[in-house]
Amino acid sequence: MEFPKILVRRGFTDARRRAVGFQGGSMSAFSLAVISALVWGVSAFFEKWGLRQADPAAGVLARTLGVAVGCVIFALAAPAVVQRFWVMDGRSRWALIVGGVLASVVAQLFFYRALKIGEVGKVAVVGGAWPVVAFLLSAAFLGEPVTRQKIVGIALVVSGAVLLR
Repeated sequence: MEFPKILVRRGFTDARRRAVGFQGGSMSAFSLAVISALVWGVSAFFEKWGLRQADPAAGVLARTLGVAVGCVIFALAAPAVVQRFWVMDGRSRWALIVGGVLASVVAQLFFYRALKIGEVGKVAVVGGAWPVVAFLLSAAFLGEPVTRQKIVGIALVVSGAVLLR
């Protein structure tokens, strides 16, 4: 991934670029996943706060507007990524678009309805149990290995969701 030029102008050093995952950064998949969990946790807080006086379906539209604005800013900051989007094969693009509709619209509608009436600490954990489904589908259709470590991890996710019921 190309490092956005605006961040170069802001004085990001090569080490800082690598730390945020650009230009062959050395962050592991686990580290990146932890960062994504932190960001999603903060976003769930803002979403619950925003839904206090808002209809959940209108909230999904507001969130999607935020995604669109973020994508425009990202495209302006990293035009090489836009070029790579257009040369991406059709199957990959289709699969990612379907995933976006399912995650950013369909699942988000259900999540916002649950968040509107429930506690963020419970709803976020149960809604965040999606790795169970991803694990099952990846094992069944992508041939990813099923290991004891993964089974224990999935059992812990399910246990946490059940405990918060």
